[in-house]
Amino acid sequence: MESRKNVTIRLHSTIRHPGQDEETHDLLAIGELIEKAGTAYLKFEEEQNGDKVRTTVKLSAENALIMRNGAVTMRLPFHPSEVKAGNFGSGPAAFNLVVKTHRLEYKEEVNGSEGRFSVNYALHADGSLLGEHELTITYAEGKQ
Repeated sequence: MESRKNVTIRLHSTIRHPGQDEETHDLLAIGELIEKAGTAYLKFEEEQNGDKVRTTVKLSAENALIMRNGAVTMRLPFHPSEVKAGNFGSGPAAFNLVVKTHRLEYKEEVNGSEGRFSVNYALHADGSLLGEHELTITYAEGKQ
């Protein structure tokens, strides 16, 4: 059984690259919350430099995943006690990544119409730290 709800999504991310100033990004999007086989997924689309990027987030406190397709391709798996392999691509450039999850939380309200997902993780490539990331996604049915 699958259920779908239209939701407003707020995404806030903070990135700390070694030796650089902290970067923050905020995004407001309209998307879908999909419940399938006991797992919740958020799907939304954003525009980057005039190109579309489709994002799917598997919401879980044990085993989450962010997938992006379009102008940017990315696969970031999160698991609190395991180091996972991910990847990132933009145009002809593509990188294999190592994802180290420090903290992973997901809380859905009882009625299922809103929730909060947050993850704190480090990205590494070729043995070097690319950055420490904090990502928080909140969603609610209808307008926020």
